[in-house]
Amino acid sequence: MYLQGDIGSSVLIITGQAGVGKSATVHAVASQIGTQLCEWNAPTPTIWQEHVHNSSAGISGINYTSKLDEFENFVERVRKYGLISSSFNGNSKSSIILVIDDLPVTNGRAAFERLKTCLVLLVRSTRVPTAILITDYGNADSSDPNARWLEELQLSLESAGASKVLFNPITNNSIKKTLSRICRQEQCNVAAEEIDLIAKASGGDIRHAITSLQLFCLKPDVELDLSSSNSTPSYPKENANELTAFNGGFSSQYGRDETLTLFHALGKFLHNKRDKENVVALDQNAFCVREKFSRLPFKMDSPEKILCQAHGQSRPITDFLHENVLDFLCDEAMDDAWAVASYLGDADLLLASFRGMLTRHSETENVLQSAAASVAVRGVLYGNFHPSPSRWHAIRKPNLWQIERSLSHNQNEMLRQRFMAGSGSSSLSEVSVIATEYIPVLKWLGYRTSSGLETHDSEDDSSQTMSMIDEQESKISDDDIEDW
Repeated sequence: MYLQGDIGSSVLIITGQAGVGKSATVHAVASQIGTQLCEWNAPTPTIWQEHVHNSSAGISGINYTSKLDEFENFVERVRKYGLISSSFNGNSKSSIILVIDDLPVTNGRAAFERLKTCLVLLVRSTRVPTAILITDYGNADSSDPNARWLEELQLSLESAGASKVLFNPITNNSIKKTLSRICRQEQCNVAAEEIDLIAKASGGDIRHAITSLQLFCLKPDVELDLSSSNSTPSYPKENANELTAFNGGFSSQYGRDETLTLFHALGKFLHNKRDKENVVALDQNAFCVREKFSRLPFKMDSPEKILCQAHGQSRPITDFLHENVLDFLCDEAMDDAWAVASYLGDADLLLASFRGMLTRHSETENVLQSAAASVAVRGVLYGNFHPSPSRWHAIRKPNLWQIERSLSHNQNEMLRQRFMAGSGSSSLSEVSVIATEYIPVLKWLGYRTSSGLETHDSEDDSSQTMSMIDEQESKISDDDIEDW
């Protein structure tokens, strides 16, 4: 109905996780009703380093244009002139559907506002049926602002008049039926158990399931090889079945990348769950450490892997650990608190290093960020040698964030006052001088002025009050004075 123009809105938002058939559905429906599609294909981007190299070498003809600028120009042309192309063979606008399946990735709030404004104008002004496809990543990364911005973008487009269709993940039974039908048509001999494993590992992503089936058919003996090579007899017997199922090779090779929320990752780091005894077999050539420096094995993946799964940023993770780690330490473990604070201080030092001077060197900054996160997390895990008893803990938001916001607000306010006092000139004193010298004096002068104005009005009341106080003091003896 929508593609044939039977409903009022000209823009349809199609959301759902990756691989649930959003674009395939649009193509199938358009083919069924005989409508042609005009898709926004993102141009091949010019890498910034390549642009800088060409500019320094004097090579002309290659100008750098961001994908957001190109997308804004495309939307502006569609709004003004519609879809005019010789490839449509003169069909009317009603037989053309605009499909936007690759929204530009925005870096920062300002770029996102540009993208949102551009799409809102498109929703309000276009007369061409338009389908905007947005991949829903769920709450896998609550710390990533892009995930929150996509939700805000959808709400803004709906408020502007767009309609919305949500695609649910495909069930395992539907995926198994589809894979079985593909195997029959392609004459592939794949066992039902293997198809079931592929369906469960796909997580509702039919495209991922079909790709996994293709890879498995290319090398069907991969499960046996991986399971035999990954067998480790050093684990406890009661966990052998779970570890074999986890490390069997098939699910790890064909499963989707696991994602964690920020708070799930923080819970793993703060609770610091470890084995009760060291069950890993020691090699004869292993490096031995003193007992006070040794730690039991983790009951989780490596900290760096968890950070990757959570897409954790170094600064928020370090701030959360600063705020909450003491709640997870034993009350008498002063040495543990000192060790944890020392490691977190080292992480803060790494995060503060090269700030300002090398912030444009993304590779150096990424290495420092990764190193700081690793030092903070491993320092908390290593330093918490005497954890508190296992119980429910509420993870608090770092108070440092409120302090930093207040600091930024006060600095901006002082800069504004300095600019106004200098009549537009920025040649006055620094912010620190204003905060420590000028502001206290101005407050003192303002207090003196207000006190002076009130002196004349309350002169009679003050004289009466002083006389009453003198009478009371004359009646009080030394024994009546309370010793504080």
